[in-house]
Amino acid sequence: MMTEPFGHPFRVDRQVHGYAVVVRVAGEVDAMTVRELRHEIAIGLALATPPSPVVVDLSDVDFLAAAGLNELHRGHRAARAAGVPLRVVAHHRHVLRPFEISGLAQEITPCATLAEALAPRTRTPHRRFALPVL
Repeated sequence: MMTEPFGHPFRVDRQVHGYAVVVRVAGEVDAMTVRELRHEIAIGLALATPPSPVVVDLSDVDFLAAAGLNELHRGHRAARAAGVPLRVVAHHRHVLRPFEISGLAQEITPCATLAEALAPRTRTPHRRFALPVL
């Protein structure tokens, strides 16, 4: 009996949006595909101009394994060291749930849309309250 070779549905590409870099991922992110994701995140970090982000768009991801979560965490640490924000786009439960369970959502808050991830973020101004002089 002849068997067909295993076809792993996965695709990753990179796009530049102004000074930001978007890494679009589709298919299954697991131990077999994480190497390509690592490579594209590293290129994105090299191309990005702070304070513009590197955005990893997981909108078309069907499955996110622990290897993918680990790679996103590693990318987040590398981005922080480079002074570049790393943002993630995710809105499907099968991607958001592993973020929540692993605790990664506390470090990288997933954005619902690419537009949200690309939007400039400003720091919240500190409110200063003056006490009345008595």
